[in-house]
Amino acid sequence: MDLSPLVNLLNSPLVDGVLLWTVAAVASVVGLVGLVNALDMYLDTETS
Repeated sequence: MDLSPLVNLLNSPLVDGVLLWTVAAVASVVGLVGLVNALDMYLDTETS
C-alpha cells in the first residue's frame, strides 16, 4: 500500500488553512465562554 498520496494531501496548504481556522475557532469559543462567565459573575455580584 502506497501512502504517498495521503502524505501529499496532509502536506497541502489546504490542510494548513483548515487547521489554522480550526485552532482560531476553538480559541474564539473559549474566549467567548470566558467572557460570558466573567460577565455572569459580575452581574451576580451586582444583584446580591
